[in-house]
Amino acid sequence: MEFGRYLVLSTVHICMKTADLLDAWAVLEPSSRPLAVASTHYGWFIPTREPEESDRQLIPEEVLAAMRLGREQACDYLLFDCDAGEITDLTIFPW
Repeated sequence: MEFGRYLVLSTVHICMKTADLLDAWAVLEPSSRPLAVASTHYGWFIPTREPEESDRQLIPEEVLAAMRLGREQACDYLLFDCDAGEITDLTIFPW
């Protein structure tokens, strides 16, 4: 049996343009995505692993910052959820 850790962050840490991008990536074939994204009804689930340089350039900075924070907290994944609380370590975007 394998267990993993994930960090839950508010979707306010993602701007609307990035939210649209994550939604678009979630419906693509996995090999076509620069970042693995699973859409939930209330946000997105993404890995925290360091992306390849070619993919990194396509990922918005606020997502990269959240991924770094997740790695610093020894988490394998991030769950962006609209009902999660805000944190001061990340930028907050008005929705």
